[in-house]
Amino acid sequence: MKIGIITFHASFNYGSMLQAWALQTFLEKQGHEVKIINFRQKSQKIGYDKPIAFSSLPNVKRSVKRLLLAPVTIRPLYRKWHLFDGFMHKWLNLTEEYNTLDELEQARFGLDALITGSDQIWNTTVFDFSEAYFGTFVDGITIKIAYAPSMGPAPESQDVAYLKKLLNGYKAVSVREERTRKFLEGNGICNNVSVVLDPTMLLDAADYDVLFDKKPLIDGQYVFYYTPGFGPRHEFLSEAAYIGKRLDLPVVCDNCYTPGALRGYDNVHPHVATGPAEFLNLVKNATVVCGASFHLMVFSILFRKDFYCMNGDFDSRMNNLMKNLCLEDRIWSITDKNLNRIVPTEYTAAFAEAYGREKSKSQEFLKDALTALNR
Repeated sequence: MKIGIITFHASFNYGSMLQAWALQTFLEKQGHEVKIINFRQKSQKIGYDKPIAFSSLPNVKRSVKRLLLAPVTIRPLYRKWHLFDGFMHKWLNLTEEYNTLDELEQARFGLDALITGSDQIWNTTVFDFSEAYFGTFVDGITIKIAYAPSMGPAPESQDVAYLKKLLNGYKAVSVREERTRKFLEGNGICNNVSVVLDPTMLLDAADYDVLFDKKPLIDGQYVFYYTPGFGPRHEFLSEAAYIGKRLDLPVVCDNCYTPGALRGYDNVHPHVATGPAEFLNLVKNATVVCGASFHLMVFSILFRKDFYCMNGDFDSRMNNLMKNLCLEDRIWSITDKNLNRIVPTEYTAAFAEAYGREKSKSQEFLKDALTALNR
């Protein structure tokens, strides 16, 4: 079967690229021919442009500021950009590039099915949102399936009538979070919505071995800290530094780009030149992992790491994952410090049962949705 995937594959974000590769790989293992629709809007390309770029006024301002105030960051950021770009073109089966919805509508993909997902492609508030992520560009012959799209941390803020229009015509719908399922079904947007695991969890940990060098990037034991955003996110970094001191381990942080960003954190060290493959290496070889990143938690679980899920009491995506897998004790609160305890992660029998059940349910959702096309 010829299947297309449309997702945030070109966001220079670890989870975005790795979930795209994971869904592609799972479907290929089922014997399908898979292509990722290489949809890259101008806004997204500008947002993830090279460290020094003059493609837009915001990028000109950013580049001049970086050249004047932080020239030391340019080399590692270029290295990081090339690691992401290289990973995308090496590991993802991409179509030719399309930059607008009109271009997609003019294309003839000849697909049996289009899968929309995963990642926050249904979050209509993000800067790179497009109706294309609801598959509006395919013809009436192509079957549309949603696999684990997310509406972000607050789906209730989105327009119900607009979503009803966009979701009309789907063969099968699943989402990544229970909160999104309740919102969709509760508002009559669509029925029979399944909650499934992120695509990265459809695979086994060993499946990722092909993507990265097994030699550790960091010698010795360390805590790996990551939270998305430009800069160290001090409300979380201070907690990571505290965990490192309690465990008597150095903390490795991937996104401290500017001089002085780590001032006051004598046990935290930067590792900026990190793409998706290096991210996997840093997680796999860490002694402890911590941060406020959904996919950091996913790979901590896949690699059976000792980890702390920062802000998991407030972030619905991470909270849903921890509860479903019987790992609520890994939640590290930023607001209620009395909840936090530094204790090893136990992957119990209850976890194994829950994880096996959720993984099987998620795999079967895709298999059943695609098998139904042949009936």
